[in-house]
Amino acid sequence: MQTQMGRKALVLGGGLAGMAASLRLREAGWQVELWESRSRLGGRAGSFVDQATGDTVDYCQHVGMGCCTHLLSFLEETQTLKAWRRHATLHFFGPTGKHVPIRASRILPAPLHLQKLLWGWPGLTLKQRLEVARAIYRLLRLKPTFELESKSALEFLVQARQSAGTMERFWSTIMVSALGESLENVALGPMRKVIVEGFLASRSAYEVWIPQQPLRTLFGEQAASYLSDCGVEIHTNRSVRRLLFEEGVCVGASASNEISSPADVVVLAIPWFHLHALVEPETPQAVRAAFDVAGELKASPITGVHLWWDQTWLEQPHAAIVGRLSQWVFRSPWLESQGDSLAWEQCAGKSHHYQVVISASRELPRDANKLVDRVVAELHELFPKSRQARLLRWRVVTDPHSVFSVSPDAARRRPKVDALLNVHRLALAGDWTVTGWPATMEGAIRGGDLAAKACCELLGISPPRLPVDLPYSWLAKRLIQRNDRLTRVP
Repeated sequence: MQTQMGRKALVLGGGLAGMAASLRLREAGWQVELWESRSRLGGRAGSFVDQATGDTVDYCQHVGMGCCTHLLSFLEETQTLKAWRRHATLHFFGPTGKHVPIRASRILPAPLHLQKLLWGWPGLTLKQRLEVARAIYRLLRLKPTFELESKSALEFLVQARQSAGTMERFWSTIMVSALGESLENVALGPMRKVIVEGFLASRSAYEVWIPQQPLRTLFGEQAASYLSDCGVEIHTNRSVRRLLFEEGVCVGASASNEISSPADVVVLAIPWFHLHALVEPETPQAVRAAFDVAGELKASPITGVHLWWDQTWLEQPHAAIVGRLSQWVFRSPWLESQGDSLAWEQCAGKSHHYQVVISASRELPRDANKLVDRVVAELHELFPKSRQARLLRWRVVTDPHSVFSVSPDAARRRPKVDALLNVHRLALAGDWTVTGWPATMEGAIRGGDLAAKACCELLGISPPRLPVDLPYSWLAKRLIQRNDRLTRVP
């Protein structure tokens, strides 16, 4: 990659947004310096080493979807996509343990390709399925606007005459899993995004991509190594202490160890809840105001219940559970000698790690023992084979700031990536910026991509080509209301 003379970008924050911004800026020829406060890149997409077993385990299970074009492009470019497995079959389990595998029709075009998602969804009566169909049709015909981001999804569903049972068994299950927030706190825009863009607009949008190696390996080692090979100057264990301003223009930053670095443009890719720490007396008023507003985004916690058993018991690679406290169950592929759906029968002689994911976990029991007892009891009810396994060890990991809450209030607090760029030469990047996406890996990488594009445009440099969204099917184009102006770069 060639370097633009005199064009240096300082990227603060080595999470997915900062990594994506660094990659795109290098592609455009910038000299790029990346700071990360931790010992590895990856941010909240990280792992820990369990001291008892020596296993490397992700803090919380991360998955991508087929509609996550920026994520998949980033993985492909950093040569890590081969370590992710695509799942075209989703495994749902009803409240009584009924297994319903859902896969797209080979014949029907989107959005009819996932008709089994409606008619096969566990735990719904025929009347409730018709309720869901009515609401989904309204979502398809609802033109996306920025105003939808400030409206309540729950109010929309009430107006669409969704019963309490339908809310609990269908809408709540999808929204909590996809958005990390309880239904009563979700805005209408993100709900429409999940249903329409995530399931109905394109044939492969619903497919799930699951990492087959720990996130610290994929992002903290392999992707980081790729960035370094591309010429990104990476500094770990270096946290930003203050932003440096001259006449209102951000000209660099200083670290906690007093090291300073100048730059033509600074990309701030730290989590929103750390913004307040960078406010200094000399901080320009517009920057201070933007940090104050974004810093008030509410957080939603996600809990991972890590369980080690003496034998395997889940035949599927994952389980999406309807109407229970436990929402998803995943096996850790890198801790198993499995290569196909039958390999679970061949695993023996060691502990086997499973992770139960509970999003929007504010109301969980504070006593971890009680929580684990309740989760294990549910697993025994839903999966009979688990009753024959012995629980060897457990660990509960909760991130109180796992994602920001996609509430109607969040829309006015999310800044545009270029909100401070033209005047202060300070770009913002992260899932918490205006990306058109909720708090996901896709949203974070889009935030980094858009920030890099805006920096290039500011200085008249040809921006890198960014991934495009999945194309709509011919039928989806006729059924789904679109707003091309809304889908452009914010």
